[in-house]
Amino acid sequence: MWLIARLLISRLETRLSDDRLRFLLKPTKPDGERFCTNDFNLLLQQFIGYYNKSNVTIFDLSGVPFEVLSVTVSLLSRIIFDFSFHNSKLKHAEGEENEVPILLVCEEAHNYVPASDSAMYKASRKSIERIAKEGRKYGLSLMVVSQRPSEVSPTIFSQCSNFIALRLTNKADQNYIKGLLPENTSSASEMLPSLGQGEALVVGDASIMPSLVQLPRPIPEPKSASVDVHTAWNENWNEPNFVNVIKRWRKESSED
Repeated sequence: MWLIARLLISRLETRLSDDRLRFLLKPTKPDGERFCTNDFNLLLQQFIGYYNKSNVTIFDLSGVPFEVLSVTVSLLSRIIFDFSFHNSKLKHAEGEENEVPILLVCEEAHNYVPASDSAMYKASRKSIERIAKEGRKYGLSLMVVSQRPSEVSPTIFSQCSNFIALRLTNKADQNYIKGLLPENTSSASEMLPSLGQGEALVVGDASIMPSLVQLPRPIPEPKSASVDVHTAWNENWNEPNFVNVIKRWRKESSED
């Protein structure tokens, strides 16, 4: 029993001293002060985009350790859902309609709402699935983006009204998308492996019939292109800044 207690304490101390978890355990404002309960109003405005009147709020979770990714996604999605729920109820009590539509976009959704029933993703799956099933009546819509649709929770896809499918080369993903389409449009999925860059198959309430569309390129374009290895290998030796990389990895300041 004593050994188990020591192991538990050791794990807790490791988590508390992990700088990667500072955003969760020791949240601070840009001026260095700690957040407190009275700051929730400010945080909520920032989440919804009313703090600086922005139409888009980005939650960058790329650096969040996988141990707390599900909890973080669950917390963010629950906050947004609860705001939409209570805001709608207040408006309805006053005889008005909710005029604050919110679209929650889940990028790389297979990383935190997978089809797997693993307990690791239980929190995030429960929150996102609740939005998919109940969010629309409170003005909260959901967009699920994934390169592996066959690995995303089927409960979420069953609530989707529209599908935008880009090029898919994996047979399992092709068959999965085909199974989601109405019977009279399932043959349209045969073009999925041959779609060009920016081309997409649109099926659902937004389109009278399955349509092949050309999506405009984003401005500015994301820095997500593959490295040109043929050019890089013919250039002089390029030395990465290992010190700064490791400091960023550990969430340390590069000026330390």
